[in-house]
Amino acid sequence: MKKNIAFLIYSLNSGGAERVVSTLSNGLCNNFNVTIITLINNKPFYQLKSNIKIISCQDKRIKSNNKLINSLLTNFQLYKNIKKICKNQSIDIIIGFMTESNVLAILTAKSINIPVIVSERNYPPCASLSKFWKAMRRITYPKTSILVVQTKPIFNFFNNYMNGEKIKILPNPISNTHIETKNNHNPSKENIILNVGSLTTQKGQEIAIKAFSKINPPNWQLHLVGEGPKRKEYASLIKELGMENKIFLIGRENEISSYYLRARIFVFPSRFEGFPNALTEAMYMGLPSISTDCPTGPSELIEDGVNGFLTPIDDISIFAEKMEILINNESLRKKIGVKAEMKVEHLKESNVVNQWYNLILDTI
Repeated sequence: MKKNIAFLIYSLNSGGAERVVSTLSNGLCNNFNVTIITLINNKPFYQLKSNIKIISCQDKRIKSNNKLINSLLTNFQLYKNIKKICKNQSIDIIIGFMTESNVLAILTAKSINIPVIVSERNYPPCASLSKFWKAMRRITYPKTSILVVQTKPIFNFFNNYMNGEKIKILPNPISNTHIETKNNHNPSKENIILNVGSLTTQKGQEIAIKAFSKINPPNWQLHLVGEGPKRKEYASLIKELGMENKIFLIGRENEISSYYLRARIFVFPSRFEGFPNALTEAMYMGLPSISTDCPTGPSELIEDGVNGFLTPIDDISIFAEKMEILINNESLRKKIGVKAEMKVEHLKESNVVNQWYNLILDTI
């Protein structure tokens, strides 16, 4: 009989953690009965197989004039709802994604005596987190069955206050959607420099915008795919630089694979990461990439000058210099792109899903 597993995540929006949960659910649903529990109700951005259940804890947050009371009321209600769903669905193991969901997953699992895996998705010293959630993380994480992280620096952070034997390093998978699109489509390349990511301070798109504007290459465009709170600011910056006809804010895109395949260069100016999904996808698609050497992930994927370029965080001049090198050297672009693809081959969905499958079986 199949075991019942439940992923717990804030929502199924268009972010990196949401993509990983969706990819893992699709990959595991033949071996397990998969339920995705979301803290709030929203339509899934990524496609999910029909046999995956999606259950939301609540339609919207509980409102109160007092922030502390609001937080306590909301999270206590979420805890009760998650516990009820897990009992109703006879869940055998909970798998949390991101800090708030992880804390709630651990509390729920302990209350109903089932194992729990939690997964951190960012570099903790840089991530924006309230004192309350930092304290709750420190109290609850040592009680988890397994903590999954993506890189050694994140492992070292948590190893300071919990048993290192409970911490497993597992990379993020490259979705089969990208693999199938790459195998079945071959659109003609265009002079496009591509960035994919939420428009946030963390992702640092203004560095790419300013660097591109600095060199202003003829017959090239910069496309930024993603949505976020920085959109208006970036639109104003693009206008101020007089680049409206060369730099484009594309917005959210479901079919991102075609953008990777059409572009010639990928840029990734992040200030910090957990494990950079967009960078791994771009490299798999054979794109020569320029990334900041931010914590954590890029330096584990890119050997500078061999299969991509690493630049200092927030250094517009060096970022522009590397852009110009790739724009002006087609043979170098192809050479780096081939080596980039080879570097991330092991991150194909089937390989990573199999690692998760074994981890879940061992934990149950």
